[in-house]
Amino acid sequence: MTKIIIYGNAGQGVKLVSIILANILQGQGYQIALTHRYSPLVRSGESNAYLIFSKDKIENPLVEDADIEYDLNKTDYQSNLLKKCENPRMMNMVFLGVVLKELKIKIKPEDIKKFLPKKFVEENLSAIMKGYKS
Repeated sequence: MTKIIIYGNAGQGVKLVSIILANILQGQGYQIALTHRYSPLVRSGESNAYLIFSKDKIENPLVEDADIEYDLNKTDYQSNLLKKCENPRMMNMVFLGVVLKELKIKIKPEDIKKFLPKKFVEENLSAIMKGYKS
């Protein structure tokens, strides 16, 4: 069982990335528990995702102690992600690729496409692959 927390700000795509990640993991046979916490502020509010994935049944869906934490608010982390993408709006997709690589999740572009928003599918996929190959 692996527990992950992703910290970010509103507008950074934390919710979208966590949903896509959960779908990819579920497609590979993992049980998933995913919750979100966010402030009511549209800008500068926090947005956090809590994800558990396991090959076994998940008894408690709450993440109290995470095995892995990612903080998209850290300036050095943001800078590293931005260096890997041409468009700053794709930072969250580059981040997703990095996470998939760190989790050692084998991916195929055709398996990911079905979980991406229909708009900008190729751009999103390209950004994910850049993060995955970095």
